[in-house]
Amino acid sequence: MEKLEKYILLVSFITSFSTLFLLNATALAMPSIGNEYMMNNVTQNWALTMVSIFISASTIPAGQICSKYGCKKVFVIGCLIFLVGLIISCISISPEMFVLSRAIQGIGYALYLVAETAIIVLAIDKNNRGKSLGMVIVGSYLGCITAPLLGGYLINNFGWRSVFYMIIPLVIFCGAVTLLKVKKEWITNENDKMDIVGGSLYVIGIILFVYGFSDLLSITGGVSAILGIAILIIFGIYEYRVKLPVFKIKLFKNKIFAAYNLTGFFCFFAIAVFDVIFNYYFQYAKGWDPQLTGLILIVPPIILAIISPNSGRLSDKIHPQKLSTIGLGVILVPLIGLIFLDVTTSVYAVIIAMALIAVGTGLFSIPNTNAVMSSVPEEHAPYASATQITLRSCGQTMSLSLLTLICAFVMGTLPLSKEYAGLFVDSLNIIAIICTVLCIIAIAFSIWGIKLSTRNS
Repeated sequence: MEKLEKYILLVSFITSFSTLFLLNATALAMPSIGNEYMMNNVTQNWALTMVSIFISASTIPAGQICSKYGCKKVFVIGCLIFLVGLIISCISISPEMFVLSRAIQGIGYALYLVAETAIIVLAIDKNNRGKSLGMVIVGSYLGCITAPLLGGYLINNFGWRSVFYMIIPLVIFCGAVTLLKVKKEWITNENDKMDIVGGSLYVIGIILFVYGFSDLLSITGGVSAILGIAILIIFGIYEYRVKLPVFKIKLFKNKIFAAYNLTGFFCFFAIAVFDVIFNYYFQYAKGWDPQLTGLILIVPPIILAIISPNSGRLSDKIHPQKLSTIGLGVILVPLIGLIFLDVTTSVYAVIIAMALIAVGTGLFSIPNTNAVMSSVPEEHAPYASATQITLRSCGQTMSLSLLTLICAFVMGTLPLSKEYAGLFVDSLNIIAIICTVLCIIAIAFSIWGIKLSTRNS
């Protein structure tokens, strides 16, 4: 592997680690944050979801920006924006200020994640792509492993702001190394005009839709969701007709690309919420503190860190989407079991469910990424990267919004607390039913994609 490739992997590894550490540590800290700001269950879940909303809103424009101005530049700018969001979180003195900081972090994260994925595809030899993606994902899972242990310790002993302080030097390091050591730039469509109209329609539409989806029980939420859907339909029609679109709708004429992306969307819609649910379950239903909860939450990322690089290597040798389908089948089993979870359920049964979801996710994630990126020509890599990240982040955002919606339906405006743990578990059971159906839909799309791929080979 060349020196340039090593710098790219080092920076990608660290950014993946620091981002996943922060996302998981923030989730672990949310009960403390909610208590400090006296949030009800809706506001607390909304604060947690804010990053995902702005990731979803920013990834599509980020793909075109990378393509026109260069992946390296966008990566560095993304790091700077993310850094600003971290600093605001550290000095936050109100819930509004904290929510704003989370939105800024989401924008920065979207920019450098799209750029990072595109750089790996464009700069690293195709034969090493699956292995390289696997190494980056290992960084993500190490962040997930460290977050429950170190994050729980920091929150218990130094307060929730300490997890944000920890990430600041890592982000500065990654931005500096990229700026000073990575001498090459990747610009795939320098002469393209920016699709400002399309980008604006997308950002407005997705924010309105996701906000409305999380608040469907109110008239405002329903109107927002309908308006968001209408704007997104207009966006799709506009993008199909415009010469240089921000979102290449025509990529979905490639049915294999479409099938694998929809598989990723429904998979992450089905599973993303459970990272938060297990955290809340242990802290509210079992009454554990963040540090003890963290000791249990370390199980899934350890499993993911072991399985993911191996599934990445396997995806270079055999049909990657077949591995993904096996992973989805494994995920389906615990989702069905969680329909029957209650406050008296054995901790061991919950840990087994967590472990099985982790095994399935480890088998699914990298092979699916490899399958999507390998289904399009390299010149479309930034757009394909942005599309995949967008659909996955939309799935994750809707998954977290589902938590907000169902908790509001069952609990009203009551706070998330030990006192109302039974109501929270009732919410969890309803979510598990919905996510089981979503996982089955993901399996159907995956099988369809495999059949199309086999027919075309």
